[in-house]
Amino acid sequence: MKFQSIRSRLLLLTAIIVILALLSSFLVATRAFSLTLRETTYTELANNATYLKTLVDISDTPWIENHFDAYARSISTRITIIDREGNVLFDSDHDIAELDNHLWRQEIQEALQSGVAVSERRSSTQHLPVLYHAERVDDHPTIAVVRLSKTLNQLTGYQQSYEELFIRGIVVLVLLSLFISIFSITMLTKPLQKIKTVANKYARGELEAHVHLKGPRELQDLAKTMQEMAFQLKNKMTELESSRRQLEVMLDSLSEGIILLDASMEILVTNGAARLLMFETQQQTGKPILGVPLTHAISSPEIIGICGKTLLDGKSHETTTAHFEHLFGETALVVGKRKTKILKILSVPVFYATQQSKVQQIVLSINDMTELKRLEQIRKEFVANVSHELKTPITAIAGFSDTLINENTPDNASTQRFLQIINRQALNMQRIVEDLLLLSSLEQQNASPMRTWTAVDQIVEEVVEACRYRAEEKNSSFKTFVDNPLGLEILVNGMLIVQALSNLVVNALTYSADHSEVLLEITVEDQQVICKVIDHGSGIPKDALTRIFERFYRVDAARSRSQGGTGLGLSIVKHIVGVHGGTVSVESELGVGSTFTVVLPRSGHDLQNLQDRSDSLYQKNN
Repeated sequence: MKFQSIRSRLLLLTAIIVILALLSSFLVATRAFSLTLRETTYTELANNATYLKTLVDISDTPWIENHFDAYARSISTRITIIDREGNVLFDSDHDIAELDNHLWRQEIQEALQSGVAVSERRSSTQHLPVLYHAERVDDHPTIAVVRLSKTLNQLTGYQQSYEELFIRGIVVLVLLSLFISIFSITMLTKPLQKIKTVANKYARGELEAHVHLKGPRELQDLAKTMQEMAFQLKNKMTELESSRRQLEVMLDSLSEGIILLDASMEILVTNGAARLLMFETQQQTGKPILGVPLTHAISSPEIIGICGKTLLDGKSHETTTAHFEHLFGETALVVGKRKTKILKILSVPVFYATQQSKVQQIVLSINDMTELKRLEQIRKEFVANVSHELKTPITAIAGFSDTLINENTPDNASTQRFLQIINRQALNMQRIVEDLLLLSSLEQQNASPMRTWTAVDQIVEEVVEACRYRAEEKNSSFKTFVDNPLGLEILVNGMLIVQALSNLVVNALTYSADHSEVLLEITVEDQQVICKVIDHGSGIPKDALTRIFERFYRVDAARSRSQGGTGLGLSIVKHIVGVHGGTVSVESELGVGSTFTVVLPRSGHDLQNLQDRSDSLYQKNN
């Protein structure tokens, strides 16, 4: 494009300034000459008019036309004499017979009123200004006004002369200005060209380049500043490169996989663990990972789903999925079998300081839970196997000892007492094994007991029947209250729910004083069921509230064992509630009592998940 360089722009600016200056001088000179010429002409007309008026006043004769004609030619001025009626009595340039009445001419009217008047009009033939000067003549029998006029013919000559001088002057000044401008601009742009060359080297990464200028001080300062900036930039780049390498080494040394995604879920950064855990197939085939959308790199709806949720709500989400080669989820478990990896993925949002309300990036944290899951499964299998192995001999011991006690053999009292101890401990061991078996079955992966629509009243009746013996032993009152006005049923495994509530009620009766009261309160709502077991017993210390649902944990170990407890009751309650998709909590105060609250989804959490999934799909389709 034209006039993009400093040289061309300065040349154009110089030419414009010179032309504007010459035009301005031309207009000022023309205006000044015109004003001066008018003032001089008016003065000349006034003097001549005064002279003619004097001649008219002192002359005995009215006036002599020949004398006026000669005088008009000598001063190159038109002389007009007018009577009081406005009739032209004499005109040095025109035949009076051809002239109309001048009474209403501006200068005539003003002269008759004030004595002296001037005016200016443009000539219709020469298109030049004509100056008029009129004076009133008093006490004359015929003459009323003497008017002199003159055309400014000098303006035309002046303009022609000045235009010739202007054209010659502008050519000389433009050439001189261009020469000076080119010289000055060259002296200015030559250092700039050197600075541009160095700047281009800086842009290509050659930060060691230097430039030495002898030009203007400002450009020397600019070059020095650029060199200092390049030096600082080089140091910063070195520091950043060092920090980047340190970060890469730190990330690659982590056993935890790290993936950085942008707002469009495109992969920006991965560490070695992430590539090993998630992109092993891509590495083997040589496919690129960085710059690829996550949806193209993996086929896991769970992982992509939590990333989408993080982008929408700006919160962290996590999921656990199976992975084998390029497969994820249940398919990976079936195909990979023992080679399948169990991965726990956490998506964390990243916000910029300027935009705290919008998620800019996502960090995926990947943990390999395969070994942990394997050890947990081994532990569960070990408990299950040991429990199965112990069940048969313990059952036999309990049976034979019970037989010995009931046969009333003539043994001494010590034998009977020992047999009773054997029987009691064997029964206790049997209960422990049965509870362990139940816990083992509840802890199995994907445990989902069979559920049916069950009446709440039926569950309450079975709980009352199961706990009646304990209430009678303690001489305590066990009351129930059901708030279910619509008679709604719940989708649960009735046997497990009865056992869970029975465990809570038995615990409440056990740890309450004799003749106390325990209340089972059940509220059935449209979406959930709330079960509360309220007692007025000894209460639970605050430091034990977070541990009472652990297996074999006892607040009062001596009393629990004396009452025949296994230490697994609350753990069983927690797992039963968990497989139903519910929650269990406790509120307690020492010396006042405890309240255990169980909240269960009325229609089961699986149905609710399917309903939520259906609703989300329906909204997307709409």
